[in-house]
Amino acid sequence: TQANSVRIAAGVRQELDVAFYLNRAFKEHPHVYVFNDLKLRHKGEVAQIDHLVVYAYGFIIIESKSITGEVSVNEHSEWSRSYNGSWQGMKSPIKQVDMQLSLLRDKLAYHSENLLDKLFGMLQKGFSGRQWDGICAISSNAIISRESMPLAIQNRVSKSEFVTDRILSLMDLPEKFHSSGLAYR
Repeated sequence: TQANSVRIAAGVRQELDVAFYLNRAFKEHPHVYVFNDLKLRHKGEVAQIDHLVVYAYGFIIIESKSITGEVSVNEHSEWSRSYNGSWQGMKSPIKQVDMQLSLLRDKLAYHSENLLDKLFGMLQKGFSGRQWDGICAISSNAIISRESMPLAIQNRVSKSEFVTDRILSLMDLPEKFHSSGLAYR
């Protein structure tokens, strides 16, 4: 339908917008890798990941959400958004990101023997010591109502233009991993 195609087009624009910011921040970084629009399959489950940032200490999944009006999250972590003055509920992108992180973690653990070297040639390394983070990037023209939003969710929601700032604070890279010429903090 027309409404669906408009919404789909807006979603694609939002994903491209976030990809632009991620590319701008990390394309020259030797220790950070960005993957956009991934389809992940593992043991019969499928997840579509908008953006995955991989760095030495972990993984960050970013879910892009195109919202034109206002977005609100109540004290029960229930999401809603306004459109043309009307409010409606929506699925939690944070819950979606957490499910994607879980699937990614399971897939990497399942294949860790093929992906990682063995320590001293005998002890298998794993992914358990890595950071696993997920955030939601909301359209820059949206209004994020944070009054009743739980703090744990506030820290995981960002407007598109601030998404790389949030990612850098999550990564907290040691000085040796900073790329020359890139501004951090």
